[in-house]
Amino acid sequence: MKKKPLQVLRETVGLAVLTAVVGGGLTLGVRQAHAGVFGEGRILGTGGVTTVSGAAGGGIVPWALIGGYGDNKQIGYTAFYTNLATPNYLFNAYGGSVGIANRVEISLTKQTLGLGNTANFLDTELGAPAGSNAPFQNGADLSQDIVGLKVRLFGNAIYQQNTWLPQVAFGVQYHRNNNLGFGRGANLLEVLGTKSQGTSYYLAATKIWLDGIFGHTTLLDIDVDATRANQNGLLGFEGFHNSRYHYEPEVSAGVFLNRHVVLGGEYRAMPQNQLVGNNPTGNALSKTNAWKDLYVAYIPNKNFSVTFAYAMLGQVATIRNQSGLYTSITASF
Repeated sequence: MKKKPLQVLRETVGLAVLTAVVGGGLTLGVRQAHAGVFGEGRILGTGGVTTVSGAAGGGIVPWALIGGYGDNKQIGYTAFYTNLATPNYLFNAYGGSVGIANRVEISLTKQTLGLGNTANFLDTELGAPAGSNAPFQNGADLSQDIVGLKVRLFGNAIYQQNTWLPQVAFGVQYHRNNNLGFGRGANLLEVLGTKSQGTSYYLAATKIWLDGIFGHTTLLDIDVDATRANQNGLLGFEGFHNSRYHYEPEVSAGVFLNRHVVLGGEYRAMPQNQLVGNNPTGNALSKTNAWKDLYVAYIPNKNFSVTFAYAMLGQVATIRNQSGLYTSITASF
């Protein structure tokens, strides 16, 4: 039985609360024995929020910051849930991460894309057989699992204020698409001409100015993403006769209006692989646009943050103008 978004949200929040209770007791015991292996030694906001792929950063762009608030002798961890509703799709993501010594971040994420009543339209566009052999079917979900690893290479975004040197991190994300045997006898990824697994790499550079724009703390992040994913992997990887990596730019910026509120925007270029074949249907299905958003993040304390955004995804699987409200919560410990 498929879980409804609210049910997933309740389970994720419940997991976060349980983790906080158990982790709090564990942290107390460890502090007594080992001077705080688990802890929150970094200052507020330096763990970022959580991207849709599970890495610490903005909403759609990973930053060079390491998730959680553990300092260079501590372990921090997070849990998150994200929901995005566009006119034709419903996107959900949830998962968690572990940050080790403010150096290494390991994340695990589950993503789903609900097709709603667009599924029959997509089947018609693909010329698929009706009924149980159709690759999409009404009310179906596309889903994938993402395992991420991020390593801070050098720099410190906060404490190196007397230099332009940013904090730089290298990240790897392994995606496994779960739609290989979609429907009865239908193979969605074969229909699309894509593969079920893929690995993306990115290099992120993040700089924070404590005395930035109009005296407010200001953040700028620039990434280069090497990927073969279609719509971040939800439509598989690579395409017909195309297995090369695309190198795409990503930018994220934010201004802290005060210690607890961040206002900003993001841009993430998306690759375009040829799906289905070189024909009008394949060309329409292959069309992608850069993802963009305008966001406000509220970080009342180190244990909780919530992000609201207006996300603009452009064309997704032939359907144009997919924009909508984005909500994400992150619990950090």
